[in-house]
Amino acid sequence: MNEINPILHTIRPGDTLYNLAMQYGTTVQSIIDANLALDPYYLRVGQQIYIYPDDSQNNSYWISINQVRLLEQMNLVWEQHIMWTRMLLISIAENLKDLDATQTRLLRNPKDIANVFRPYYGNAVASEIQRLLTEHLVIGKDLIVALKNKNQEQAMVLNKKWYQNADDMAEAFSNINPFYPKEEIRQMLYDHLRLTANEVNARLSGNYVEDIAAYDMVQKEILRMSQFFVNGIVRQFPNLF
Repeated sequence: MNEINPILHTIRPGDTLYNLAMQYGTTVQSIIDANLALDPYYLRVGQQIYIYPDDSQNNSYWISINQVRLLEQMNLVWEQHIMWTRMLLISIAENLKDLDATQTRLLRNPKDIANVFRPYYGNAVASEIQRLLTEHLVIGKDLIVALKNKNQEQAMVLNKKWYQNADDMAEAFSNINPFYPKEEIRQMLYDHLRLTANEVNARLSGNYVEDIAAYDMVQKEILRMSQFFVNGIVRQFPNLF
């Protein structure tokens, strides 16, 4: 079916089908078609898959190393976002001694994410992204504590603030890039909050199997969001890629 010899790629940390398709000039569906036993939602580090580069598009389709690097940077900071949020959740739920250190590390993440956007949008926009993401994390931490303490009234107030913060982020992102439709970003952020809440509730209830499954869903969703942000930057600034 393919006359081009396939490349045998070994999955590395941070690999997704999307960034592999970009790297090799093919499509996600082509990779899936070439690996019938592949679970597209679960790539294991060390797993080997076949990839057929699409030479038919050489004259009209080219992925630059800058685009690949941007996706790698974006994936890293957003995965750190959910990973350190999870570490904080576990520290609060289990009364661990690393709580303060974990929270300090988590609160570095908004600046790390803002720094990915900074070269394209400048310091003022980056500072606003950092502020909104810091607010998102602080509200989330307070919400976890309220839920652990079974303070439902406070949890309802914080949950409302959490979604208002998501609305503010959707507004901010949609204002900087015409390829960031506000409603689409709002829905992605709402999905992130909903999936994170599922993770929190499962952990606090001691349902660790459900907790781990919920985290897997959070990870899948955050990588889709990361790809969305990269696509928008590449479309807005094609001369840089």
